[in-house]
Amino acid sequence: MDFWIYSIITIAYIILLFFMFTHLSQTRQWFHYPILLVILALGLAYDNGIIAAGNAIGEGKTLMVLSSLRFWIHAFVTPGLVLVGYYILQRSGAAIASKTYIRISAWILTLALILYQTFAQTLHEVKNLQLAKEYGVLRYAAEGTSGPPIMVIVVGIILLIIGIILIFRQKWIWMFVGTALLFIGQLIPLPFESSAATNIFELLLIISLWITIWFQDQKSDARQFKR
Repeated sequence: MDFWIYSIITIAYIILLFFMFTHLSQTRQWFHYPILLVILALGLAYDNGIIAAGNAIGEGKTLMVLSSLRFWIHAFVTPGLVLVGYYILQRSGAAIASKTYIRISAWILTLALILYQTFAQTLHEVKNLQLAKEYGVLRYAAEGTSGPPIMVIVVGIILLIIGIILIFRQKWIWMFVGTALLFIGQLIPLPFESSAATNIFELLLIISLWITIWFQDQKSDARQFKR
């Protein structure tokens, strides 16, 4: 069952990436914060793709090395969502986002989360990878770890707060919904046996963030057209 779930998630990321690249090429935002979300989507496409391909790759060093990259991608790329959130907050017109100390704080927090995740978790995880076969997929998983890491919780709380601000400032609920589902989804069991629950809600979060950026771009274009 999980083979199909992870495969579908991977395909969904590939489709999403197509829309991301198309939008970036039209808006020329290649060197702005939205590119961080594109990089994360690429990383998550790889993450789910490697899990889906585990049986085909087979037990051994190759799968272990490819699996260890999944953990490094999460450590170095996921904290970038703080900067994506800052960009969304800035585009909402919130006065606090124009403060220099907020921008500096967003960068410091992002770097701090990368360092924390690397030294507090990832180094330990990649040294303790164990072969696991669950629900029909073969992969190397970190032994002795459970639940979402502190880094993900911190990033999630920040995005949740920004999502609430957007509800009041732009009447836009989907960033809040996508982030809330990431937390709520951990508490609601899927109607079928699977290890992919977190991955499903990660996909919904990334989609909610991207459509938020798209929504803000549409509003910006509309204002420019009226002028």
